[in-house]
Amino acid sequence: MLEPILLLGIYYSVFGHLLRIQVENFAVFLIIGVTFWTWFNKSVMNCTDAIYEKKHILEHCKVDPLIFPLTSIFKDLVKESLVVVLLLLLLCAIGVMPSWLWLYVPLIALVQLIITAALGVFVAGLIPFMPDLRILISTGLQFLMFASGVFYSKANIPAELGFLLDINPLAALISMYRDVLMYGRAPVLIDLLALAGGASGLLMLAVLFLARNKNAYAMALSK
Repeated sequence: MLEPILLLGIYYSVFGHLLRIQVENFAVFLIIGVTFWTWFNKSVMNCTDAIYEKKHILEHCKVDPLIFPLTSIFKDLVKESLVVVLLLLLLCAIGVMPSWLWLYVPLIALVQLIITAALGVFVAGLIPFMPDLRILISTGLQFLMFASGVFYSKANIPAELGFLLDINPLAALISMYRDVLMYGRAPVLIDLLALAGGASGLLMLAVLFLARNKNAYAMALSK
């Protein structure tokens, strides 16, 4: 728990004071964004090693490699569930009034879980063949963080850059979390269903990618 608290302090100092991002109740805005972004980021990065570090198991046992990224994703989900409970308690402690709209949080989180699983399973299956991609994935996630509205709203950036948020499903989900937790607005269910449908399709493709290559991982990792 210490790491996210330190990161929040750094981000708040940089974006709230040095860059003076103009967002009402910026501390709450930032806490929500960082909490749910960190879950996605850590889950995907943990998946990069999910199969790669299990080469000894794959060399000696006939096991479906899909189990490794899914186990990693489940562990991070359990941790995030505890973090979200603490987040809700913190919001109550600093004066944010609870609302029935908070019941949308698990639904939004489910869509985020599908997106996370889709990307996590895919990178887990790719890294054994191209280990150096971990650096590119880490860099790509850093860029995605700054393009997801974690630290700013659409009103804080030039209009011509607004498309970065419009095309980014993570930005849409983070905005939905803020709507239900901060602004008392329900998410547009059609948008949420569209995200869930697209993410489910990507997850199926990622699972098929692993299934197609499952017999090649032991050989790739033995090199």
